[in-house]
Amino acid sequence: MNTIPPDPEPIPSPPPSAHQRVLAAFECLAELDRPELWTTLRAQEDVLVDAKAVDERVRAGDELPLAGSLLAVKDVVDVAGLPTASARSSTSSVPDVSATAVARLTAAGAVVLGKTSPGQLALDPLDVAGGVAAAVSLGIVDLSLGTDLTGPGRVPAALNGVAGVRPTPGLVPVTGVLGGECQGVVVFARRLVEAQRAAGLMTGPDGLDPDCRNWPADVRFGVGEHPRVAMPDDGWLRSLTASARRALGTAAAALRSSGAVVESNLEAMGENEERRIPEGCDALLLPTAPVRSRFAAVRVPSRPGEQGPSGVTVVTRAFDDQIGLDLAAVLTGEPPSFCSAPGADLVVFGAHLRGQPLNARLTALGARFVRPVRTAERYRMVLLPVEPPQPGVLSTGDTGLDGELWRLSPGALGRFAAELPGPFVLGRIDLEDGFRPTAVLCEDAAAKDAEDLGRYESWRGYLRFVSTAGPRDPG
Repeated sequence: MNTIPPDPEPIPSPPPSAHQRVLAAFECLAELDRPELWTTLRAQEDVLVDAKAVDERVRAGDELPLAGSLLAVKDVVDVAGLPTASARSSTSSVPDVSATAVARLTAAGAVVLGKTSPGQLALDPLDVAGGVAAAVSLGIVDLSLGTDLTGPGRVPAALNGVAGVRPTPGLVPVTGVLGGECQGVVVFARRLVEAQRAAGLMTGPDGLDPDCRNWPADVRFGVGEHPRVAMPDDGWLRSLTASARRALGTAAAALRSSGAVVESNLEAMGENEERRIPEGCDALLLPTAPVRSRFAAVRVPSRPGEQGPSGVTVVTRAFDDQIGLDLAAVLTGEPPSFCSAPGADLVVFGAHLRGQPLNARLTALGARFVRPVRTAERYRMVLLPVEPPQPGVLSTGDTGLDGELWRLSPGALGRFAAELPGPFVLGRIDLEDGFRPTAVLCEDAAAKDAEDLGRYESWRGYLRFVSTAGPRDPG
């Protein structure tokens, strides 16, 4: 008999403090000796002062989602106290306040290390000579902030082995961003989820940028299990390098294996991305390239975490940011990351479940499946005489029921409620984990003469019984 006690569970290491992260960054800077990356590098003492303030806020109980993260900022973006690209020759032009995007990241706990050269990275992606994406790729910073500018020579982040997220232009204020050609703010990180977390923190009007806007009330969070993606056709593919064709082919195969329908029907590229999304398609899969106009874009490397000559970009229509993030997550192998658009949760139990007859009503509204759920043990189901067959869920039982949690925009939930026929109603429901979302329930009066399904804890369980034994009382 083995009497040796088992080894104790390892104690997880706490994440590095902001102070520790700054010290590590300056050691990395000294080791790499790449001064050409920076137009302005802050003094270590000044950065440590900001890091100490972040650590003190964390100890005081403040919730800082970016605590300990180091940030590099493209030279055309204002940072308080640092010269901006066009004003380096005059100290009087040094801004007193940071750009709104920078201020929002630092308020969330990020610490600015310095400002990078205007180019996002070198034309030779394996010789990461400078720019915001390279600062992340080399491990100096955790996040970097750049811009999309029109004009040639802008080589995006995916070539540096990092992810880049550009929210729909107009969602992030460009207050404090120089240059009339700016098409949007881009955030880079080593992982997609980290880039999107920062992007979400930057969104929303600031009262200064007249073109900045909130998310629309009817934003789509999903397109069902089979999104349609367009990619270049064979004629256009022949104009690409062999590495770009391989990157697109690998990405297309990954998307198809996840259930997406990828169509090679995208003809020659033009300046207007809107014309390049065929009707009926939800997104474009393109080789890594600058993305202009008012569309959202997510750029990822051809192989997660690896530098290489090619990457891919997922482009979606304005405000379809979540769809692009979901498709990009398939390519990076990461868990899905969520856009910052406000949404509403809805639990369904019957014909609205995935694979059931009314599920298309949810997906047509842009609803997104989140996870399976189970209620607290005080509910029951009855079989309602409706078509298609559906259960009515009531709060007068002693059973836990299985359902699905979906997320919709507020406008979509309003339309769903308006179209919901009686005797169904929307109401709060208690889940076993304590969450109380809205759910599709049933009016008590409709259950008076309905068949009780008390032996079943899920609608699918009842359907399995019916398919094998016929619709009869199991008791």
